[in-house]
Amino acid sequence: MLLEIRNLNKIYGYGESRVAALDDINLDIQAGEFVAIMGPSGSGKSTLMNIIGCLDRPTTGSYRLEGRDVGKMKENSLARIRNRKIGFVFQTFNLLPRATAIGNVELPMVYSGVPARRRRDMARKLLTEVGLGNRLLHRPNQMSGGQRQRVAIARALSNTPAVILADEPTGNLDSQSGEEIMGIFKRLNNEGVTVILVTHDAEVAGHTRRVIRLKDGKIVADEQVKA
Repeated sequence: MLLEIRNLNKIYGYGESRVAALDDINLDIQAGEFVAIMGPSGSGKSTLMNIIGCLDRPTTGSYRLEGRDVGKMKENSLARIRNRKIGFVFQTFNLLPRATAIGNVELPMVYSGVPARRRRDMARKLLTEVGLGNRLLHRPNQMSGGQRQRVAIARALSNTPAVILADEPTGNLDSQSGEEIMGIFKRLNNEGVTVILVTHDAEVAGHTRRVIRLKDGKIVADEQVKA
């Protein structure tokens, strides 16, 4: 099992201001799945994504990634997990504005200690695979939103992660660019990459193979999507 969550709770605040962002979550996700997490604002989907991505810790309960109890790890171990096991794709792209496309994709490999020539070759390969082989030296302000998201996807793949987490990955894109980005995710998943995305858009979720719905911090539905 790639990801195992058991009796997980996330509590913010104390006393009368206490809020249960996640309430007794139990969830398994296997390697190779393509999953959408949906829910209204305040449902807990972003909190769940942050815990899955090792950006936050549960208050109680356990989260295991590839069999390792992430909730008990020290911060330096969590940082290594984030860099080597998880590829992040954000709605706002989060690219370095002064770096080229190839420089942005290289960055996680710099932190992992990958030699310069190897990371340059890998960045070029990944950008070519997402259709940006002719944009290697362009900076974010020289690219469209869809192209910037392609750079972000290539960056997320740079350390061959166990899972890609995408937070509203089409939220800032026009419909055509959004369809193209979802096409890339579908291709990656068909190649064996595990993809988990947070979205409020039922049309986007329809591209996945499984939809998990949250409400008030609880899982209220977990359904397979018909092909």
